[in-house]
Amino acid sequence: MNEALSAAIDYGFDTMQLNRVEAQVHPQNAPFIQTLETLGFLCEGYQRQAGYWRGTYHDLLQFALLRSEFRRRI
Repeated sequence: MNEALSAAIDYGFDTMQLNRVEAQVHPQNAPFIQTLETLGFLCEGYQRQAGYWRGTYHDLLQFALLRSEFRRRI
């Protein structure tokens, strides 16, 4: 999954000229949080009741990666 996500992020920065990629994730989704952190994403905050599914509001973590941060990792 890391390789596919890394390729998608690379496409966003190179082809689409994005400066920032964001991800919101449920705090209990430890495997995806690990993936984001491995790719260099930083947790920027906690969003209270930002997600809604199965009839319930859920808190989410906000992650982001800047182009300059991604390039430093290559």
